[in-house]
Amino acid sequence: MTDTAAISRDELRMQARGPSLSRREVRTAILAEAVLYVVGGLLCATALLIPHVRAPEAVAAVGVNAQMVAAALVVAARRERGGLGLAFAGDLWGVVLVGVLCAAAGGASSPFALIYLFAIGHAAGFQPRNRYIVVLIASLVAFLLPLTYENVPEMFGAVAIVGIVLAVLTTVVIHLALNGLREHRRRLKFLIDATASFDTSLDPAESLRNLARAAVPELAELCVIDLLDRNGSVASTVAAALEPEVAEDLEELRRRLPLDLDGTHPVARALASGMPCVVDDLTDELELAQAAQSDEHQRFMRGAGYRSAAVFPMIARGRTHGAISFLHVRSEARYSRGVLDVLEDLSGRAAMAFDNAQLYAERTRVAQTLRRSLMPAVLPAIPGLELASYFRPLGAGSEVGGDFYDVFGDEHSCWLVVGDVCGKGAEAAALTGFLRHTTVAYARDANSPRTVLAQVNRVMLEQDFEGRFATAILVNLRIAGGEVAVTIASAGHPAALLTRSDGAATQFGERGSLLGVFADPIIEEVSTVLQTGDSLALYTDGLIEAHAPALTVTPEQMLEQLQRRSPAGAREAIDALLGLIELDEHVRDDIAILSVHVAPATGTVAQLQRTPTALASPAVAEKLDQAEGVA
Repeated sequence: MTDTAAISRDELRMQARGPSLSRREVRTAILAEAVLYVVGGLLCATALLIPHVRAPEAVAAVGVNAQMVAAALVVAARRERGGLGLAFAGDLWGVVLVGVLCAAAGGASSPFALIYLFAIGHAAGFQPRNRYIVVLIASLVAFLLPLTYENVPEMFGAVAIVGIVLAVLTTVVIHLALNGLREHRRRLKFLIDATASFDTSLDPAESLRNLARAAVPELAELCVIDLLDRNGSVASTVAAALEPEVAEDLEELRRRLPLDLDGTHPVARALASGMPCVVDDLTDELELAQAAQSDEHQRFMRGAGYRSAAVFPMIARGRTHGAISFLHVRSEARYSRGVLDVLEDLSGRAAMAFDNAQLYAERTRVAQTLRRSLMPAVLPAIPGLELASYFRPLGAGSEVGGDFYDVFGDEHSCWLVVGDVCGKGAEAAALTGFLRHTTVAYARDANSPRTVLAQVNRVMLEQDFEGRFATAILVNLRIAGGEVAVTIASAGHPAALLTRSDGAATQFGERGSLLGVFADPIIEEVSTVLQTGDSLALYTDGLIEAHAPALTVTPEQMLEQLQRRSPAGAREAIDALLGLIELDEHVRDDIAILSVHVAPATGTVAQLQRTPTALASPAVAEKLDQAEGVA
């Protein structure tokens, strides 16, 4: 199944049993029962003041037993042992003690009977409904037990009726109040968990799958999400069900028979009105006929066991993205007002999460498109030189950074530039594009990198870039025979890394002044000659600070790595530098590396499409591809 939320049957069955009570609630139930046992045991001591006590020793035994049970319950509560089942056993044992105490202290005339009827019933209020009813019936039987072994006075009947009515009313109120609090807490926890699940992914499709997982089976046995395209038609459907086959069949049916949004289907009605649409009885032939798109659809709904449905439009920031349907299948449950409020809240949160995911996806696409426009699509093939580049954007690639590089020229003279603009976002991208194209324009008619950078600095100061500055390193390569004359100028940028064919590695170039700060910047120019087998690597400070402040890569470490690896080509030089950082981990800035190697034969170009497999796992390569961060 393509978009079906993959939910195992066993997992859903486990969830359908409902959440267990909190530890605090279970502990409160046990401790409340222990208190009642203590009070009951103390009341047994008053039997000495009551005339006509048949068996004082039995009353004393009940009192001692009550204190022992209370102590055991306190210990169990402190150690969090036994759970609600222990409290249930304590309720039933209390009923037994009621019978013994009543028989020992005067039967129908015993003053303890009515008191214990209230106590046991109130303690059982913490129990689930079935257990509560069992304890209540057992308490009533114990209370009325004297009718079986003695003649009771008429007064007992009147007292019994009043006592039973009061006890049942008060315990029912307590039980319902506790259940209401549990249900409120359960719904609140569900909303919190569901909202948290939305935040686990910024992918729109994954956000929908998370919603479907969250809704089944907590609020429905089947959850269906229909998404609209820009034309207002249903573009795709995601479903999750207690029985995964039902979800798969429904998605397939939606693909073959798209919903008619002009019809009477609940989804169409909800989208048309912008309001929830609730169908209480889908077993009714008229309701089923209105919801059916075709005879096949009607047969599917009957076969799946549709019972009731609640459909909510997904509206966020004034945009309608689709509709969410919650359905009870093979269940007689109906959606109460409280549950509908929860579903409406959840639908609103889901719509906002989906809208956020779409906005993030669109922002990422824009950033990737803009970033590609700031980098060369391919590196030029220049005879005598081997070129390679690497670029990794910050994070998932949703931001446009300020790192850039470019290579341009011809077979006689070639220029390399690597730069870094302060900041992120559209403003940084604007300055990045300006620097790249301005540098290329001035370098076309120049021979000195220092002159070009000085001209770029002057133009930057003339423009309004809101105080932004940049660094850049510009290299001019003049190719003559087997030698390459190199001239480098740097404006606040890290020095180049020069590796000779014999393995010796040194820094080459001076940092100089930042671009866009000083009217008369200090930009030094240095020259050397590259022989066959020599390499030159330019990089941005993202490589140095990839894992800062925990770990910072120093120029000395880079030189040592290059000497140890002794790269035989431009690609190998980049591989060696990337070996100093962990690509599997999050990096705190863009990383750009440009490398040139003097080749013995006709020049080739090697452009990295992903991180070398020797340095990165397939998962990292996949993430880099998704971010489209390679140039």
